[in-house]
Amino acid sequence: MSASQKMFDDPSPTIAGTERQQKVYRIVDFFSAAQTIAESSLYVPLASTFDDSNEAIDAAVEHLAISAGPCGGITTYFSTTEDFIQHQKSVAGRHYVSCWTKTKESVAMWELYSKDYSSIQLSTTVEELDRAAVTFANAQYDPRPAINIGKNVGQFLDRSKIAAVKYDDLRKVARALDRRKRAYERLEAGQKISHEVDPLDLSKAESRRVAQYAFETLEHKDSSFAHESEVRLILAFAPYNDDTLAVARSRIAEMASRSDTDYVTHSKYERGMLIHARAILREEAFKWRLACTPSIYLPLHKGFVTDVTIDPRCPPHKRQFMCSYFENQGIHVAESTCFGHAAGKFVVTPRRSLPQRNK
Repeated sequence: MSASQKMFDDPSPTIAGTERQQKVYRIVDFFSAAQTIAESSLYVPLASTFDDSNEAIDAAVEHLAISAGPCGGITTYFSTTEDFIQHQKSVAGRHYVSCWTKTKESVAMWELYSKDYSSIQLSTTVEELDRAAVTFANAQYDPRPAINIGKNVGQFLDRSKIAAVKYDDLRKVARALDRRKRAYERLEAGQKISHEVDPLDLSKAESRRVAQYAFETLEHKDSSFAHESEVRLILAFAPYNDDTLAVARSRIAEMASRSDTDYVTHSKYERGMLIHARAILREEAFKWRLACTPSIYLPLHKGFVTDVTIDPRCPPHKRQFMCSYFENQGIHVAESTCFGHAAGKFVVTPRRSLPQRNK
């Protein structure tokens, strides 16, 4: 389902930049692979726990671009660099990300994620990721039971998506936005900028400049990571506590008491109340900068992992044990072509002496 096809506040994930039938792969340690299969659950950490300090910078860059012209007169999101960084960290602290790759065979990926030569590559498809995300959303989407009970701390699924990562030179983007901002400030100083800009009245050129840095959250990484060819399952959550639940309970009761709700059908009323409850808790979580738990486990259905591949450099005694384990679990063990000695694959024709011509 594309973003344009989704209903407002629909919990099902959007899929961008990839196809449902696309096979995707993830290299993890043997324990994590065994846990995923044995417990039918996928460990998904917060983006804020990743080593890359630029995670979620795209969310901050998009806001910065809006205040750097040609819509610069509309709003300014950040007063200082610290505000910019805080926004980035806040976004990373509310999004869980499961990272996969479209590349089956990659020496670079084995080198990065299999330091002990004993890691496992899990295989699945975008369609299977989507199926797991939809099932999870149905169980995690409605915060109203927590609102009714009160005295609780937790979080609910705000939205989800599956997206192929786009790669940009982040330093180049920073320089371009810096030039744009300086140009805007010069024009503003000369009173050549209108602060009554209507985005609907922009020229085509201005509209292109506005959209140039319309980044989607957690879908962009620096070009130095381009070898990963990454596909991500991204789950945005909104946390709540006793205080925010109390606010939501009060405002929902106020809405329910309004006379104009008497003329709304039951299904529309229920959906309206659900959207209202989610919006209140989302707003309160952002206002109070509530933190999400460091990780979640996504329940999986049987057959999520289609096959596994063991690091081709794995010592024989470890490989034998791993093969036995996965085969007993009914999981096919595939072979990798990485690190192989290709000379043995060529057919060599023995050299023969050329026939001697009679003199």
